[in-house]
Amino acid sequence: MMKLTNLKIIIPLFFLIFFGSKLLAQDELNQPNLRFYLSEDKSSYAGAVFVNQIWTRYIWNNPDALGNDMGGDFDVAIRRSRAIFYTYLFDKVFMYTMLGSDGHSFKLQGNPAVSLYNAQTEYIFVKEKFHLGFGLTTWNGLSRYNNCKLLEYLVVDNPVFAFPVAGRHDKFGRQLGIYAKGTISKLHYRASVAKPFRYGVNENDQIQKVTERLNSNLALKGYFSWQFLDKEGTLMPYMTMNNLGRQRIFNVGGGFYYHPEAMVQKTVDGIDYPDIFLFAVDAFLDIPLTNGAALTSYLAFNNYNFGENYIRSAGAINVSLANPNSALAQGIGNSEWEVGTGQIIRGEFGYLLPGNGMKNRFQPYGAFSWKNFEALNEASVQFDAGINWLMNSHNLKWTLQYSSRPIYTAVDGNSKWTESKGQFLLQTQIYF
Repeated sequence: MMKLTNLKIIIPLFFLIFFGSKLLAQDELNQPNLRFYLSEDKSSYAGAVFVNQIWTRYIWNNPDALGNDMGGDFDVAIRRSRAIFYTYLFDKVFMYTMLGSDGHSFKLQGNPAVSLYNAQTEYIFVKEKFHLGFGLTTWNGLSRYNNCKLLEYLVVDNPVFAFPVAGRHDKFGRQLGIYAKGTISKLHYRASVAKPFRYGVNENDQIQKVTERLNSNLALKGYFSWQFLDKEGTLMPYMTMNNLGRQRIFNVGGGFYYHPEAMVQKTVDGIDYPDIFLFAVDAFLDIPLTNGAALTSYLAFNNYNFGENYIRSAGAINVSLANPNSALAQGIGNSEWEVGTGQIIRGEFGYLLPGNGMKNRFQPYGAFSWKNFEALNEASVQFDAGINWLMNSHNLKWTLQYSSRPIYTAVDGNSKWTESKGQFLLQTQIYF
């Protein structure tokens, strides 16, 4: 027999889904919504968003340290599965919670874990101009990509380097803290004081190279952008990377992330404690053209400083079964050098082909990343090329993409970019 506590959860959720579909605010979000109003003047409402992103891939794996070919891997993986719940009350309070699970492949052992991604409460002191929030949030600094909307990418996914402390001093791009945000005239601002998650080594441990240090220092972060054309909605914490020409957007911004003495390294004089100091400048353009076409582009310069010769590799949902002990320094499978002390330039360009409405539209695109890390002896360039099939805007979308990946090997004692590997990826996205 079903327990009463379960009914208390299921019944309200049923009414949310059933009646929410009859109370859509299409003019507000221009998308299907599960939303219902709590007051006659519509100043209070609650809603939910659900999303699944599934990857089907073929990956040409990195060679091993001796240059032997390691073949390729085919897999189907869950990139993201999320449930988002939000409540807006009397133009005074906004509450936002996200649950979900990411990165599941056939290598998963045990049952998938459900994680808490966001849990924030926001107080609205001056509507649109000054909001103050608390909790586990994604009101980040640094760049537009560091605050991006996962449902509205131009490319398949965000580049890993856009979240440079992910998996270290933050969780899934989130940190606990206090933030202020708002838009005054054409200026949008978001600034935060965060308490980063503890990660790294004790200073008394054996330190071979610069690495993260266990510490309790606060971090400061902020992002500021000038909106030359239309204003973007900023109630939710995320910025679109692909608005499909629904507005005339041209924004130029800059941001930073500063975490003092968050690293540790051995020097000739003893032990040093470098700061993490990251900054970026970027520009985003998304405008409608004639005949229903639209242009989307993004350009960013990122400068990262984690301490001398810091570098870190990553591979999104790496499914390789190769032996890590015989791998290149950058790792097995689809691992690549993603984050380090140095500079990164990122560019993206997409063109929504002419048409009417947002059903069965096609959008070819291309992107590149130039990385110049201090720990490597040569900069590299990689690219993405693909096409979005928008069966129903971003709500029902297919994306096919090919991505290249630089391979670094030791040449006369130096780390050189000697070849590139790649992968084909098909993503299916459904959200409502």
